[in-house]
Amino acid sequence: MWVDALTDGKVWDQSMDAPRFRKAFVKLSQIRRQWPAPADFMEALPPREQLAITKQPIKANPERAEQAARELASFLGMRK
Repeated sequence: MWVDALTDGKVWDQSMDAPRFRKAFVKLSQIRRQWPAPADFMEALPPREQLAITKQPIKANPERAEQAARELASFLGMRK
């Protein structure tokens, strides 16, 4: 039942999710006296940590920009 409940329609990544699984079981062990249901586990599972988005500018490549402009103009039927 647990395997079906935890894998149905979900994709897990061991490196990202193993610490979350541990935290959920630790949390449940502190508040439950009986083995939890899968739904209890999913509720106790902390969200995945996400990387912060930085506002670092990406240097433009003038040659690539010119090529992209030519391709777009060609696609639109314009001459450049």
